[in-house]
Formats: sequence, C-alpha cells, structure tokens
Amino acid sequence: MHKIITKILLSMNLFRKLMIMLLLISILPIILIQSATYKISTSTIERQTKELIRANLLQSSISVTGFFHVYDNIMLDIYTDNSYIENLKYINVWDTKKYYQAKHRIEEKLEDIVYVYSEILGIAIVGINGDAVFYDTVTLSGEESYCFDINNIRTNEMFKESLKVKYAIYSDTVRKTDKNYGDRNYFYIAHQLTDFNNYKNGPVGSIILCIDESALQKVYSSGMDFQSNVTFLIDREGDIISFPLENYAGLNLYKEYGNESMEKAAKSFFEKQKFMAAKQLEVHTSSIKDGVFTLISVQNLTYAFKDVENISKIIILIGILIGIVCIMIAMTFAASTDRSVKKIIHGMKKADQGDYDVRILLEGNDEFARIASHFNDMILRIKESNRQEKEALLRKKNAEIKSLEAQINPHFLYNTLDAINWVAVEHEEIHISKMLIHLAAILRYSIQKSNAIVTIQEELEYLKRYIYLQQERFCYSFQCLIHMEEGTQYSKIHKLLIQPLIENTIVHGFPGKTDLDEIHILIQKQGDGCIQIQVKDNGKGMSKELVELFNNYDSRRDNIETSIGVRNVITRLQLYYGSSSSFQVASGEQGTVVTIRIPYEI
Repeated sequence: MHKIITKILLSMNLFRKLMIMLLLISILPIILIQSATYKISTSTIERQTKELIRANLLQSSISVTGFFHVYDNIMLDIYTDNSYIENLKYINVWDTKKYYQAKHRIEEKLEDIVYVYSEILGIAIVGINGDAVFYDTVTLSGEESYCFDINNIRTNEMFKESLKVKYAIYSDTVRKTDKNYGDRNYFYIAHQLTDFNNYKNGPVGSIILCIDESALQKVYSSGMDFQSNVTFLIDREGDIISFPLENYAGLNLYKEYGNESMEKAAKSFFEKQKFMAAKQLEVHTSSIKDGVFTLISVQNLTYAFKDVENISKIIILIGILIGIVCIMIAMTFAASTDRSVKKIIHGMKKADQGDYDVRILLEGNDEFARIASHFNDMILRIKESNRQEKEALLRKKNAEIKSLEAQINPHFLYNTLDAINWVAVEHEEIHISKMLIHLAAILRYSIQKSNAIVTIQEELEYLKRYIYLQQERFCYSFQCLIHMEEGTQYSKIHKLLIQPLIENTIVHGFPGKTDLDEIHILIQKQGDGCIQIQVKDNGKGMSKELVELFNNYDSRRDNIETSIGVRNVITRLQLYYGSSSSFQVASGEQGTVVTIRIPYEI
C-alpha cells in the first residue's frame, strides 16, 4: 500500500501535490484540534470533577464527623453528670422506696435532652442488671418505646458489648415498620457508664441513643443528585449505615458484592443495581472516626461529560466550514506556486547545462522571489568559485612539485648520520659526534608525527638540542635562557610551535646594538586558564609593516614568500586552537617580543 501511494504521488505534477498537501495540512489540524479539544476538555472536566468530589467528600466527612461528635458530647455530659450515677444506684439495687423517684428524675433529664436534639428518636439509661430508664420522642413517653425492646434489653448484644469496652460502639441501621408510628430507619450508639468515684468496681450501666438515619443523611447529602453523584455511609464491616434510598440501609456490601476492596464493591453494587445507568463510575472514600465508618462518594462521569459532546458537535460544524474556505484558498495558492516553481525549474535546467548567465526574475517579496534572488547570487558565486578553483588547483600542483623535490627518505638520513657519527667516533672527534647525535634527535623529533601533541617539557628538550647546534654553528655568538614557571612543564602543546620563532630570531634578528646577543624564552600560566609563551631578543627588531602583517595575518590571503616559519606558526595556531589562541608581535629598538597564548591542558 505504501509503495502504491508513493508511486501515485510521484506521478503527480506539482499543482496536484500542493492541492493534496494544502488540504491535508488544513483539514488534518481541524481534526487534530477537535480531538485535542475533546480530550483536553474531557481531561479538564474529569480532573475538576474529581477535585470537586474530593472537596465535597472532605466537607461531608467533616459534617458527618461533627454529627457523631454531637452525640459523643451528649454521652460525655451524661457519664460525667454524677446525678445519673446517684439515681442509677437505686435502680441497680431495686430500692423500692427510691426506685421510681430515681427513675422519674432520670427520665426528666433524658426528656430535656431529646427535646433539644430532635434527631434522637430515643435515649435510654440501662442499669447493670438490665433495668432501663428511657424517653422516646416517637411515642412521647417514658413508658412505651418505639426504639427499645425494654423487656429484652438485658440480653441485647449491644448492651452487653458496651459494658466490656470504654469507647462508643455503633449498631447497623435498623428499618422498622409500625402501623401506628410509620416506617423509619435508625441506628444505635452505646457507651458504658462508670462511677468515677468507684471506677475500680467497673461499669454501673450503659447509655444507648437511638438516632434517626434520615438526620444523618441530611448532613452529607446536600447538593447530591442521584443522576450524577451519590454519597452513602458504611461501617468497617461493610454494612450500609445510611443511603439515599431507604430500602438499602442495612445491606452489607462485602457479603453481596465482594470484599476485594471497598471501591470495587461499591462500583459493583451500583452497576448491578443499575444506579445512574453509567459506564464510567468514579469512587472516592473518606474515613470517619478512625475507620469506624467510611463515607463513599460515587460519581457518574458520563453525566459530567454530556456537555463536552455538545461542544464537539459544534466544533465539527465549524471545522467543515473552515475546511471549505481552506479548499478555496489552497486552490488559489497552489496555482500561484506552480507558476513560480516552473520558472525556477527552467532557470535551474539552464544552469545545469552550463549557462551561468541565466537569471530568474520573479515579482514580489515572497519565499519564491527570495529563492530566485538567492539562485541568481549563487550563480555569480559559482562563476567566481570556478575561477578561484582553477587558481587553487594550479597552486596545489606547484606545492606538490615543491614537496616532491624536498622529500628525502628519513631512514636514509638517519642511517647516513649514524654512519658519519661512527666515523667521527673512530677518529675520536667527540665534538662532531655530539653534534651528530643532537642533529639526529632533532630530525627524528621533527619528522615523526610532526603534528603530534607533546608536553612543554618534551618540546623544550628538543629546543635545547636545536639551540646547541645553532650555538655551535654561530660560534656561541648568542646565548639562550629558558624561564619556565613551576607546574607548566606538563601542559600539552603541538610540536614545533616555538622552534620557528627561535630560528627567525637567530637568522633575522641578530646582530643587535649590544655586544652580546640574547634570547629569552618565558613560559607562564595565566589566570584565565592559558599558557603564555614569550620569545624575547635584543636584536635589531622588525619593520612596522612586518609587525602589522604578523599581527593581522590571514593565511587565506597569503601571497608572501618570506618569513615562512613565523607564518607557519600563526597558521597552525589557528588550525589547532582557533579563537582560544593568540599570536602577538611587539618590536622596537630594544629588540622583538613574540607572545603566544594557548589553552592550558594536562
């Protein structure tokens, strides 16, 4: 398929290719923008929805915690009120003289509490032996109870459990149907009563609150919409304590829908019950009272995304209109481009045939006009380059001839020098032998890997041999002093960068105005991470023109046949180190100073 498409495209002319390309780059972005917009919108709404769910869940958790905290405070007030304990004593021992009087006093206090807290359906104080005093807001009496089974309260598991622990315990939600008082959902909170004056004797009874589940539901269900989000409360065993639909209170999530995780059980519960009819359900949980309860929020993301779909439809319609406009623009642009390209191709064909006088003329200042202008400039440069190339080839040929003329086999030189050295030794010409040894060492150093990198110490060893031979040659008419700063001897340098400067001084700088000719080589490390090498002499100096030439030397424009060694040093510095190096000459009546700066490298 790929080959077929490629073949079809290659067979098309430019106009059709441009049309296809322009349509693709105009329509594809619309599709991509639409997809990206939908994805970004969905992602943004999903993120914001989740943040809102977490914020609402946190607020609901605080409200539910506050709801239970109210009843914790009520029970705290009761078991810290000594009057309850004092009156309960008569009930626990069945003092017939004070039993009913004590029961009446407790009942009055309980009645005061339930009138303040209307969500309390009933409140009971149960003695250690199971004798109970209560007040019921459903029956509005302390004789008949809707919430409590007074006759069997002593066998009630919650009552017995409350006597064993020192913290509040909570029951499952109970749904009760009564023909006289109606249907209600409620749950119990129980806490033991202790006589703090005789706490070692254990509990003296228990407080049991009967709480209307609908009051709890109002606390966390503010703003809840069953189509988009549902919040409900379960305990640590998975029993539903409170749910927006009354019939589901008391159901155990783990037993019915799996105990793998709370979130999965809640999602499975909603899916099987077909609540919210959603494919995308987001479940968040929040722990209440250190895990005693868990508040679960289930969000219908499909409901939240319905507005995004409407936005997408609008974007599609806008995209179609834009696509039509793009087609019209593409046709106009493609035709104009095709004309310009044909002119350029015609000019390129002429140039390819060797006609370097061809010119492309296009009106305007667009990219094609600029291409035409650059093409015209390029043709001029090609003509000039051809001319220079011919000159360069001629110079290269001459240089190769000179190089061939100058070549001598290095092994022939080494062997010949070695033979002469042994002749000198046999004739006891030790001085001549020493000079030959130095000369051979110099030849090996300079010929073998002439562009190699060595240490400054190695370069100076070579220089010492070279200077010795020159002093012998000129009958010690000059002296050379080397000053090297400690620590610079191991810095790297390219071979033979200093020797041409020494040679230039010996050949062209002397004699000077003093009786003793001197050369000083100074090597120092600079603060900017460079090595500075200076070659100073007290010779006759240079002309201003030559100093200016060296300080502004450009090897690309070199046509001077003198001072080859110095120019070679400058050229090699530029090749090896580029802008990291420098070459400077200062000359006057007191002699010449040549300064080289190269990077300090170990």
